[in-house]
Amino acid sequence: MAAPARPPQRERIAVEEGFTIPEIAAAARALAEKSGASTAVTPARRALFQELSDLGERRIRAMDEDGITMQLVVVGSPGVQAFDPAQGTELARLANDRLAAACKAYPTRLAGLAAVAPQNPAGAAAELERAVKTLGLKGAIINSHTNGEYLDAKKFWPIFEAAQALDVPIYLHPREPSPGMAGPLGMPGFRVAWGYGVETGTHVMRLIAGGVFDAFPRLKLVIGHMGESIPFTLERIDNRYLWELEIGGFARTIKHLPSAYFRENIIVTTSGMNYRLPLMMTVALLGIDNLLFAADWPFEKARDAVDAMDAMPLSEEDKAKIYHRNARRVFRL
Repeated sequence: MAAPARPPQRERIAVEEGFTIPEIAAAARALAEKSGASTAVTPARRALFQELSDLGERRIRAMDEDGITMQLVVVGSPGVQAFDPAQGTELARLANDRLAAACKAYPTRLAGLAAVAPQNPAGAAAELERAVKTLGLKGAIINSHTNGEYLDAKKFWPIFEAAQALDVPIYLHPREPSPGMAGPLGMPGFRVAWGYGVETGTHVMRLIAGGVFDAFPRLKLVIGHMGESIPFTLERIDNRYLWELEIGGFARTIKHLPSAYFRENIIVTTSGMNYRLPLMMTVALLGIDNLLFAADWPFEKARDAVDAMDAMPLSEEDKAKIYHRNARRVFRL
């Protein structure tokens, strides 16, 4: 049987590609054992860990097979956010040092976002500054809530202040729903596809409603999965926002309509959404310059994402923007 055809030669930068380090995995296992949760290592989990923990030739070989020019690498969810502040901060520094070393070894193939521990806000801001200025990483990855708390709480705002001052984006990535949302969203088979997106989309709306982008107008937030469904409801969100304020007699607490912040401060990626209609709608709603390509490897098959994007009814110019030009601009690659 003939080998499958390789993807056409295009420059492709995938901007939500996972990794971990053994120390994070060991700490997560210890935490799970302490809570009584299952720590069984299935063959599938073992294979996934092997892919996540490799930042060398195995990863580069997979990228070549899938037609990926460069990965923007991020610590897999929930990253360092489940641990106490001291341990989380220590693990973030360790992960960032390892990632930076890999990026230095493969400067044209790998770039990375810094892990930070929001449970230590001042430490997270300091680590972001170190990671960008000293290590050359391109921004931060935060896996949604931290111990059930959301980043609209002002105690977390030093992280936004640092990101804006450094002029680097924050990637807000999904994780399992927070304790207050876990019950209703805990439907077997739907927890990831629906629950993760609802939880992260709610986090984004809290940032808008909480005035984060009024306080930090140059802050850029990146979210995956075609915007966690938010782009498709922006007009209704604007409409009902104004209606709810009027009917309830509430004063406006943000300067602009919600959609204005979404279009100005938020950039979305295609991760896990390799489907024509959502992509074309997102392009129409947000503009081609606000969309980035992501495969979400190894949690998704990168080749599927490449084949789907190659087949989209877009011009070569627009595909080039989604595949690599926008990413180079947003992350300064």
